[in-house]
Amino acid sequence: MRKVLIIDDSPEDREMVAHALRQDPLVRYTIDCAKTGAAGLAMLQSEGADFDLLILDFRLPDMNAEQIVAQLIGPKLAPPLPIVVLTGSVHGHLLQSEPLAHGVQDYFTKSEITPPVLARVAQNAIERHRLVRRLVESEKIAEEARLEAERANRAKSNFLTLISHELRTPLTAILGFTTLLRKDPLASDAVEMLEMISGSGEHLKDLLNDLIDMAKVESGSLDVDVTPCNARDLLETTCQLMAIKAGDKGLPLTFEPPLGVPAELCTDPFRLRQIVLNLLGNAIKFTTLGEIRCRAAWESEDGRLKVWVSDSGPGIPDKIRDTIFTPFVQGAHVSGEQREGIGLGLAISHRLAAMMGGSLTIESTGPEGTTFLLEIDAPQPEESRSDCEAPIEEEAEVMPQLAGKQILVAEDTKAIRFLVKRLLAPTGASIDFVENGEEAHKQALSHGGYDAIIMDMLMPVMDGFTATRTLREVGVTIPIFALTAAAHSDELARCTAAGCTEVLTKPIDPDDLYRALSQVR
Repeated sequence: MRKVLIIDDSPEDREMVAHALRQDPLVRYTIDCAKTGAAGLAMLQSEGADFDLLILDFRLPDMNAEQIVAQLIGPKLAPPLPIVVLTGSVHGHLLQSEPLAHGVQDYFTKSEITPPVLARVAQNAIERHRLVRRLVESEKIAEEARLEAERANRAKSNFLTLISHELRTPLTAILGFTTLLRKDPLASDAVEMLEMISGSGEHLKDLLNDLIDMAKVESGSLDVDVTPCNARDLLETTCQLMAIKAGDKGLPLTFEPPLGVPAELCTDPFRLRQIVLNLLGNAIKFTTLGEIRCRAAWESEDGRLKVWVSDSGPGIPDKIRDTIFTPFVQGAHVSGEQREGIGLGLAISHRLAAMMGGSLTIESTGPEGTTFLLEIDAPQPEESRSDCEAPIEEEAEVMPQLAGKQILVAEDTKAIRFLVKRLLAPTGASIDFVENGEEAHKQALSHGGYDAIIMDMLMPVMDGFTATRTLREVGVTIPIFALTAAAHSDELARCTAAGCTEVLTKPIDPDDLYRALSQVR
């Protein structure tokens, strides 16, 4: 069923056109009529008009076809429906005006009106209009894709610029101080330079961790591990840690005693700490005078943990408030001062909060400072676990005594081999090095007397997964410690499946290395 509007001041002409349309054996038409241009425009613009075709007399008492079509197509010269112009005689030259040239699909004279001719003209006009609309839509989609590609390219360029800055800044310190120490290893400020090298390395590690976490968030592979934990102590120790950093800027950081927070709640302690560290880190970064505050409360009715982090900084500028949780958006100071970081902390925290059944929002911001509110699901466990009620104390570093023990290290990077050699030197162990998995496999079998193997998992010739698996298949039972730069759960599972005893991640934590090797008997 096609819906047609005829605008013509002649009753005879309107009836002639309507009669011809009704004779079409293939298509049924419902027909509305208007005597003037104004009346026709009102019908076309009324709610629910939805006409399939407009048949328009060229000359009307109040306006002509050009004026009507100009109003319909607008500045974009896009007709909302197919238009056929009806003339009293051949006036093709009259259709050369811009509105008619862009808005009219066809025209014919009143003397040509017969059912077959009108049926063909109507169907052709409708089909032509459909094709034009499809072309316009395609062009619109193509234009949107082009603009999106330009936005993506700009974002990529901005990201690369930002990453380059954030990588090169600590690298400048690391390489610069290393050069100075090479020239004068006994310099009076050597310890200070080493501390700066260490701090720059920690900054690089944090940067890479943020990038990896963001990649996991985008791929949907970021894990949340809910377990009973002491949330009160976790928040307090986190604030105590960050209070040292705040103190370096002369800022007091206070943790207000939590209201009604039980000793044990079910949440992900690692991710909770990560979010609070990000919030406190941002508060310290953007506050120059005043104080930082953190407080928490627990709602027993729905098992929700709330954490507020407030600062007395300049507030969040209006221009970035709506995008503050977007990746790579930096909360630059209102003065335009550049701050360190790549703008991932809040984006990751926002997504983590959602994954933990809650939200991260800006509760308030202004010249007096900003308050972020973290709210997550954190019910009490069904059965209380006394082992979770007290915070886990970090074990002091224990140097394993490995005198007489023989360890094989498979690592293709010279610097890492040297680092492991220096770290293991105090243990008294005898150490052999190989540079790929194939050499590790041959050396382990030919030697036959190793007490443990440290196996890099990504090496040339044969990787650590294959080397470990083949050693296990031939009956090698000694501990094999995986060494990997990929700390995500899938990689850890692959290491375990290959037969590794334990997984050590890069950068190598000496405490983790010594703790693992203390298992060697």
